[in-house]
Parts: sequence; C-alpha cells; structure tokens
Amino acid sequence: MTGGVDGKVGEAGWVEATGRTVAEAAASGAALAGAASVDDVEVEVLEQPQRGLLGLGGRDARVRVRLKVDKTARIVGLVQEIVRVLGLAEASVSGELDEEGYLRVKVDGGELGVLIGRRGETLDALQYLLNLASARLPGPTRRVILDVGGYRERRRLTLERLADRVVETVRRTGREVVLEPMTPQERKVIHLFVARQEGVTSESRGEEPFRRVVIRLREDGAGRAAEGDDEATRSVRPENDG
Repeated sequence: MTGGVDGKVGEAGWVEATGRTVAEAAASGAALAGAASVDDVEVEVLEQPQRGLLGLGGRDARVRVRLKVDKTARIVGLVQEIVRVLGLAEASVSGELDEEGYLRVKVDGGELGVLIGRRGETLDALQYLLNLASARLPGPTRRVILDVGGYRERRRLTLERLADRVVETVRRTGREVVLEPMTPQERKVIHLFVARQEGVTSESRGEEPFRRVVIRLREDGAGRAAEGDDEATRSVRPENDG
C-alpha cells in the first residue's frame, strides 16, 4: 500500500481519487472537486483498501466523487432567467420538492400569458425542457411540474367539470363519448376523475398528438342508459381557459 493520495478528473463531473482508507480517498477527491468538505460531494466507492502480506502487495482504496447539486435551485434559476429574458419584471419564481418527490416550480405575478400559450401549449413545452435539464443534472432524477399563475389548477377544475358532464351523458345514453385530443397530462386528469365515478371507465386511443380519451360504460353494465334514450354524443371539445 502506497500510503499516498492521488486523483484524476473523469467525465460527468466525477473525480476519481485513491487513499490509504476510503475516508482519505474521499477527502482527496473532495479537495480535487473544489468542495469545502466531504459533506459537499457524492461519494461512490470503487475499491475497498486491502492489506498486503507483511506490508507488501497491498491496495489503496479508490473512490469517485462529484459535487452535490441543488436541483431545485438550479431549475428555479433557469426559470428565473427565462422570466428575465422575456421582460416579466413583476413575476416571481419559487420551487420546492413535494411529498412525492416532484420538483414543483411556480411563477406568479404580472402578465404571464406568454408563458402559458394557447391551452397551455407553451407551458407544457417549457415543462418538457425543464425536465430535460433536470435529467442532465447529477443526482436523483426529479420530475419537474411547472405552473404559471395557477393555470394547472384552473385547467384541472375545467377538465373535471367537462368529465363530469360527459360521465352523465354516457350513463344516460349508454354510448361512449370521444373527447378532443389532449396532452398526456390533461388525459391523466380525465382518467383519474373517471376512475372515481361508478359505472363508467375511460381509455386513451390514437397516436400523439391526436390521442384522445374515450369514456364509456363499464363492461359489467353498471350505469346502463335510460331505456329508450337514443341521444348520442360523438366528440366533445374541452373548454379553453388559458
């Protein structure tokens, strides 16, 4: 065993280091990574130290470390930069991890329509890009949920009202209803609402970006239409609240 420490910088921000013990190797790697202490880095043990016979032929511990990344701060900072570039001086940005591990970022204040777009299309596109950025950052994967001016909650309530009306139509007529194309997140809202209702079920059909939710009676016949009612609803368009 050499008794010394050395290190080299690898890809993706990892720094590889060796030492007589794991702790010594980790400390060496932390210093090479520019961290104030080992508490500021992630440590992955590559090889445990081994003692040689009569002090000969031993092997040092080998680890790799990289700086810990505050994903919340990074993603919030990215959104703040977008807001700044767009000249939304009155907007404020905040972010926090929820109980399910999602990183929820909120933008409030001022005229925020430019961040939402028609039926939330711009908002969804920004959320997609933020998730790509999050996936590239070191550390655990965090799904980002972006909301602007409370749009997500308003949209959820709008979709649930739509689903409620459609469920009643399906129960009354006995015929399935095909909704207009929606984003995956909007379809999820519909599916979750329908799952809480008796006698009906839902499924998605078609290919993106024209994938639609279909609401119909359950196969067990619960919620069967009123006798003699021949009304049918073929397609329903969600309200536009954005």
